[in-house]
Amino acid sequence: MSIIIKTKNLTKYYGKLKAVDNVNLTVKKGEIYGFLGRNGAGKTTTIKMLLGLIKPTVGEIEIFGQNIRKEKRDILQRTGFVADFPGFYLNLSGVENLKINTSLLGVQKMNAIEDALNIVGIWEERNKLVKKYSLGMKQRLGIARSIIHNPELLIFDEPTNGLDPIGIKDTRRLIKSLAEKRKITIFISSHILSEIQQLANTIGIIHNGRLLEEISIEELRKKSRKYIEVQVSNAAKASILLERRLRVYDYEIHEENIIRVYSHYDMISKINRIFVENDIDVIMLRLREDNLEDYFIKLTGGDKVV
Repeated sequence: MSIIIKTKNLTKYYGKLKAVDNVNLTVKKGEIYGFLGRNGAGKTTTIKMLLGLIKPTVGEIEIFGQNIRKEKRDILQRTGFVADFPGFYLNLSGVENLKINTSLLGVQKMNAIEDALNIVGIWEERNKLVKKYSLGMKQRLGIARSIIHNPELLIFDEPTNGLDPIGIKDTRRLIKSLAEKRKITIFISSHILSEIQQLANTIGIIHNGRLLEEISIEELRKKSRKYIEVQVSNAAKASILLERRLRVYDYEIHEENIIRVYSHYDMISKINRIFVENDIDVIMLRLREDNLEDYFIKLTGGDKVV
């Protein structure tokens, strides 16, 4: 599988502040790459460097196998970008805004605007002034603008910011469709864990400017651990019962007398019964499985997720 985006030791300083720290990321052709991090983690700065809007302090960027510093024009002609809050001429209609872009991009295809608006589902709203568009419609118009020149790569920066649940769901469905039906490689940044988990094939986790890990969804699922979580009145006594009565040794004791048992999932009712019979109050008992949020918290040293 060919590589669409590759960075090497990508670093950006603003004065003494290191906004991006030695980032090495790889985006493969045809995938949806989720760039996950808290607000201020360095996501937007990285995207600006990928688009050639700012220069790296240190490091190199290759897109389509070409160096962004040397082949910027060719790379951008093959790339689309969608900002978190796309800007438009509000007193012009949707189609008039796109005509400006086709002119700037040199798009020759006669029905390029119609195709783009049909793909995002707002062709019927083409003559409405953009100032009358909802936030979700503006986001769709932004996506239409980004695909009007038939790009091979789409870069999204927080595309669901400010959208309501229906708008988020529609945007997610549209992004998936662009990847699956039009075979566009997609790089999408977000601080919303659930969105990235539902969209991406590969996830890059950035924290304090550093890329902590790149991991496929399949690998993430393998790392996710199922466990029985039980909160009791006396964790020390409960742990002795687990070992002596049930031969359970794969467990951890956490704060507030919480025990996590990483085996014997079919014995959850038996565990409860043995604790109760031995005068241990069971405050909470449930079967759980780590998700992306749990993994993120562990990877970033326990920071809470926004």
